Amino acid sequence: MPSTWSRWARKMLGDPKGDLLVLFAAAFLMQLALGLQRTTFNNFSNDILGILPSGIGLAGSVREIPGLFTVFVVAAVAYLRQSVIVGLCGLVIAVGLFAHGLSTDISGLLIAVVIMSVGFHTLGPVQSTMVLSLARRGEKGRRMGQFSAAQAGAALLAVFLVYILAEFFSGVVYYRVIFWGAAILAVAGGTLILRRASTGEKPTIRPQRFVYRRQYMSFYVLRLLTASQRHIFFTFAVFLMVREYGMNVQTTAVLMGVSNALGLYVRPAIGRVVDRFGTRTAIRWGYSVATCTALVYAFVPVLWILYLAYCIDALIASLEVAISVHLDDIAEDVHMAPTLALGSTINHILGLIVPIVGGILWDAINFQATFIMGASITLLVVLYTRFMPARSGLQPAATD
Repeated sequence: MPSTWSRWARKMLGDPKGDLLVLFAAAFLMQLALGLQRTTFNNFSNDILGILPSGIGLAGSVREIPGLFTVFVVAAVAYLRQSVIVGLCGLVIAVGLFAHGLSTDISGLLIAVVIMSVGFHTLGPVQSTMVLSLARRGEKGRRMGQFSAAQAGAALLAVFLVYILAEFFSGVVYYRVIFWGAAILAVAGGTLILRRASTGEKPTIRPQRFVYRRQYMSFYVLRLLTASQRHIFFTFAVFLMVREYGMNVQTTAVLMGVSNALGLYVRPAIGRVVDRFGTRTAIRWGYSVATCTALVYAFVPVLWILYLAYCIDALIASLEVAISVHLDDIAEDVHMAPTLALGSTINHILGLIVPIVGGILWDAINFQATFIMGASITLLVVLYTRFMPARSGLQPAATD
């Protein structure tokens, strides 16, 4: 007999077979596991392993390697059902998380990061496609919104658990509890969906060939510059506060929790700003603020101001939607998906290079050099918006 909670959840999702409910539950568990790792990674690297900034940059770089090959990995397992791929991703993520708890030096950590990265980079596109394939016509957007909200909820729960567990454990034992507990959650999520492989799925997504057109150059340039800035922020901002100012893991959890909670309210507003004022204005002002926050990291040794800068930067990351909207303004309809795929590849290539360069700068000079580089990149974004085309006069093409 289904429980009252199960009946209520199915009613809310409007899914008689319960396939969406199972997918949401599995994805929640896996995102919770990933959230536990993300929240504690910088403190673990600094406090337990004593990794230098160049090592953090290297970890940020190798994390992006599987992202370059995601489309080929998905193609290689395309004969499997989407639910099977999602379940296997959960198990791969669990192996990577378990390896985190075994790490005693940077070599072990890098192996753990690569294993986990294979899982979550494959998981992202497949689970989103699965949501769309299971949702009924006319409610796909609503289902994707619910799915995004579930992931945000998992991230918030992760930071709460990190904070609470710090009251009961300490040292390397604390991090092993976090990582191995996260591995158990990922196994639970993967097993849950493997036991309920849906029969109503569409074929797995297929790789799309890239499209390169000179008239889309503004999109490529924006992707190049903004991805560089984002990799500096995500790799080094929290690590700066941990290494240079002694931020403990509980404070890290609170900071990430606040930024995630703000995102639930502010990100939709950023979308409305883009619609109201246009992509050029939104990007220009957003990255002007990002230039200021990068300089704050470099020159302001006041923790509460750095916390504020971090929250602002996390919201500025939402301006990626403006870049996608800009492409929609200038591109032919048939070129949208493959051009976005090329943009994703640009992002991952830079993910291999920028963190390493930033870490080397930090070790060779100081952390200020790393964030000055970030400020220089965001300033280039601001200057480039003066040359962005507003809208293309092309008509949608029937064929490529």
